[in-house]
Amino acid sequence: MENNNAINNDSFYKLLLFSFFIVIITYGFALTNFTLSIDNEIPILPDFGLDGGRWGQNLIRYHLFKGHLQYFSLLLSLLLFSLAAVRLSKIFNFKGLSAYFFCGLFLTFPEISYQIVFSMMADVAAFGVLLCVLSVELFEKGLETKKITKKIFSFSIAVLLIVFSVSIYQALIVVPISIYLILFFQKTFAETFKLYEELKKLFLFGVIILISAFVYYMSVKIICPPTEGAYLATYLSGNNDNQFLNFGSIWLKNMAGSYYYGERLFIIVAIISLFLFVRFFIDKKRALIRFASLFVILILTFFISYFITNGYHPPRLYVTSNLVFAFIIVFIISKYKLNFFSTTSFVVGFICITNIYFVTNLFYSLNKIYKHDRKIAERIDDVIQSKYPDFATSKKTVYFYGYFPYDYHQRFRLDKSEIFGGSFYVWDNGNNYRINNFFKVADIAEYNMIETKAQFNSIKDSINKMPIWPNFESIKMINNVVVVKIGAEEGMPISVE
Repeated sequence: MENNNAINNDSFYKLLLFSFFIVIITYGFALTNFTLSIDNEIPILPDFGLDGGRWGQNLIRYHLFKGHLQYFSLLLSLLLFSLAAVRLSKIFNFKGLSAYFFCGLFLTFPEISYQIVFSMMADVAAFGVLLCVLSVELFEKGLETKKITKKIFSFSIAVLLIVFSVSIYQALIVVPISIYLILFFQKTFAETFKLYEELKKLFLFGVIILISAFVYYMSVKIICPPTEGAYLATYLSGNNDNQFLNFGSIWLKNMAGSYYYGERLFIIVAIISLFLFVRFFIDKKRALIRFASLFVILILTFFISYFITNGYHPPRLYVTSNLVFAFIIVFIISKYKLNFFSTTSFVVGFICITNIYFVTNLFYSLNKIYKHDRKIAERIDDVIQSKYPDFATSKKTVYFYGYFPYDYHQRFRLDKSEIFGGSFYVWDNGNNYRINNFFKVADIAEYNMIETKAQFNSIKDSINKMPIWPNFESIKMINNVVVVKIGAEEGMPISVE
């Protein structure tokens, strides 16, 4: 292998500056247009994330940052993802234009959008990815050193970095595994490659992952309170008798780039991989090990869907798809000497620009839905104030009954855009907690929710006779509670029901 400690003659800071410039362009619209999306309305409380075992996220989001930081979180995440991209290009020993190609492809692939759209998740997810990258670097450093004490120290820090990254977001466990599998795949092309030696290193890395998983499990037992029906358990709440076939279908759709909006160009990876599989057996040299390692990398990218049985597979779970996307494209450019400026730069540039279009379109559609939701909120509050002028001086208790049909915002929504197509009047089939918090965070009004069962019982029998919004009579005060009927069917039950 060539020296893995240099990014050719390119300055680390030049590449970092280029990477940061790329992400600023990619997420320019999101940075300059305030948008309140689903989950970003939820207040950050002292126990935030602990029920899901995310004590690292709690530490950063609640104890360090004290809540949501709308603009700063996104900006910081872009910087951290840029730094992770540069470190990855170093690990993979991409040099010259290849390093720039990798960073551009890694940072513009739209899967990242589905992570950083959450202000409570944006910076911590990026930090977790960076920690995973550093953990692999430390493991490699530990392999190279001869002193046993330094080895143990490097491996121990690598374990701690992985544990903390998983405590931020459990799906990140696949990031260091994918990085090391990619390194293993690259090494099969080196003249000095020795299968037995590399398998021993791979086994040792597997031990590091298992130790990290055990330490994380124990940390959750110690730090996080025992909970029933935790958030992560909802992903396993379904009953899928055809789990293998279901995963196969999802994997093929992802490989074809048709599973979620913005993934379209992932089909390039599928085409290149098919070419490589054929080429391996033509070249014959180490064909089986190369085929197996690349195939595992591609499977692992979307493998988390195998364990999900509730039918909900959000794109944010595929945390290595941008890594695999960038690596496969740059690998074939570097391996088969396609790294000439004119044609290759044009193709990679076109891919990056297309990705930027997808990302911008996602945030633009979300912004349109937010503005529409906000206008409806303003109209609702205006009706409340006009009908009940004394309401402003009393304890403002508001109950939202029902929800809008899904297609209410269809003209703004992008197909298969998941959270980007979410409206507060639709999500969860009408969630009073979300809607009330939306009014507050969007700076429309600050309402109180119904606090007792008796209070709810005093209004529930009067709701059926009310018309539906936007009828003027869809808003009515009943026993000092203002009822806003936005749908014909009752939405998510409130806590006192």
